[in-house]
Amino acid sequence: MSMRTVQLFLGVALSLAACGRPGETDAAKDSPMGGDTGMAGMPGMAMGDTSMMNQMQSHMSMMEGVSADSLMKMLPMHRMMVANMISQFNSDMGRMNMQPDARWQATVDSLRNDLTRMPELNANEISQMMPAHHARVMRLMDMHRAMMGRGKQ
Repeated sequence: MSMRTVQLFLGVALSLAACGRPGETDAAKDSPMGGDTGMAGMPGMAMGDTSMMNQMQSHMSMMEGVSADSLMKMLPMHRMMVANMISQFNSDMGRMNMQPDARWQATVDSLRNDLTRMPELNANEISQMMPAHHARVMRLMDMHRAMMGRGKQ
């Protein structure tokens, strides 16, 4: 087994472990975060915690080094992670009574478009779109950090 394959499997295993165990979603309904997001019941997914963003950054870095075929296999998990991240960020902003600006909304719209298009693409097309998609994910995380920093002042 090649080192790249070992890294891929390790990354996928860590990402799946971060998604929690069955039943955690039910516990989220009783948490202060509520049950309105797919990540609320996960450890480290609360507003202001950087764990979710660290996990996403690691996940995106891992995706950079894999083959197009491996990207295709990772798509379902990736799409779920990005959708949950967007949901969590929007919930965070809502709790702080913050309105998204045009740049935020354009980035979210682009990411949602990516998530919708991905299942229709072949491995080569996914590989070609990933650098721009990665940049959008990172941009949204940077904007969220900046907005949450302003909201806490």
